[in-house]
This record gives sequence, C-alpha cells and structure tokens, in this order.
Amino acid sequence: MARKLENASPQEIVAWSLDTHRGKIALACSFGGPTGIAALDMVMALEPATPIYFIDTGLLFWQTHQLIERISRHYGIAPIAVRPQLSLDEQRELYGDELWKRNPDLCCALRKVEPQRLFLRGFDAWISGVRRDQTPDRSALPVVTWDERHEVVKVSPFAVWSEQRVWQYVRDRNLPYNELHDASYPSIGCVPCTRAVAPGEGLREGRWPGSAKLECGLHVFSAVRGEAS
Repeated sequence: MARKLENASPQEIVAWSLDTHRGKIALACSFGGPTGIAALDMVMALEPATPIYFIDTGLLFWQTHQLIERISRHYGIAPIAVRPQLSLDEQRELYGDELWKRNPDLCCALRKVEPQRLFLRGFDAWISGVRRDQTPDRSALPVVTWDERHEVVKVSPFAVWSEQRVWQYVRDRNLPYNELHDASYPSIGCVPCTRAVAPGEGLREGRWPGSAKLECGLHVFSAVRGEAS
C-alpha cells in the first residue's frame, strides 16, 4: 500500500485509511505544527467521529492549550488528552527535578512514548503528521508502514508535502493554528524543551536546545525507505 499510495494526495490517503480501518483508527495531533491541523481538517471532512488525541505531558505551552480549545469549538469535538501515569511531582520524587535537562530521552519515554503506546492498544491504525522534509531521519518515511513499537498501522498522509505546501492548505482553509508559529516556533513541544529558531535554522532545531536530540521517540525511523515506524 505504501507503494500504491506514494503518489496519492493526502485526502486520498486519509480516505483510504479511514475506510480500511473504520472504527479502529485515531488521529494524533500535537497542536504544535501545521501538519496535524491539516490532517485533522481532512479527517473531520470525511469521518468526524474519528478519535483525535494529543499527549498532554503537563508541560505544554498555554498557547497550545488555547489552540486545542479553538479547535474544539471550530469542529465541535473534544480531543482526547493522553496523559502520563506519573504526575510531574511524582516524576520529580522518583527521578529528581527537571529530568528533561539531565535525561531528555527518559523524560520523553515517560511522558510521551509510554502513554501513547498504552492508548493505541485499542486501535489498529493511527494517522500521524510527520513529513519527510522535517529531519534527515524522516526523509525515508513511507506514507503507510507497520509500526512495530505500537503494533498498529501508521499512516502519514503528508509525508511527501513540504512545510510551505501544508501552510498554504492551512491558510487557504483559514484554519486555526498555534500562535507561537508567528513568533518563530515552527515546531512546538514542551515548554522547557522548545525555543524559537533563528533565521537559517532547521524546522526542528528549536527542540531540545543544547542537545543533539531531534526526536521524542514517538516516531522511530530507519535510513532505508520502507522501514520507518
């Protein structure tokens, strides 16, 4: 299917995924990038009962929560907040203060990866907003793949689209988006691990500043096309 859908439009890929996995598919939207908003808009046009979820780490920007409220009103939906098992206070007691500074991989595993893994147990497929132009590791991303970590089909309808093309869709449709994008935040995650980017920096260079980390762990990529998960 990845080969068959390689040249399909995002709308066609979304339609295929909703039809193939009807009632057992969810859309992940971080509300921290334009692609998730575009994907959400397409899903709402085809199957508005599709579960929409976001991972609420307890460290999201207030602008992100504000966008979730706007999206909820815009589409008349209630996005599902997927939360970690540990509160921030409990995490602090077990691992020390500001774990994201000392071990960001562990922090992401506790507050993002494990909550999503548990949530997706109830589904056969999930729609993501990742694209090939976001990082070098993502350049091999198939539009459809088997996600071994979550044991579900992962669909990336916008894999081949550019950032500019996604933004054109968002603006043409006059869709709500995170206002931090207008302040040089192209990719928005948790407050302590996100900064604005300078001119000439990549889309993800504002994430985990001061480290070489570019992925939270929700998406695992291989250098060989067709082996992303």
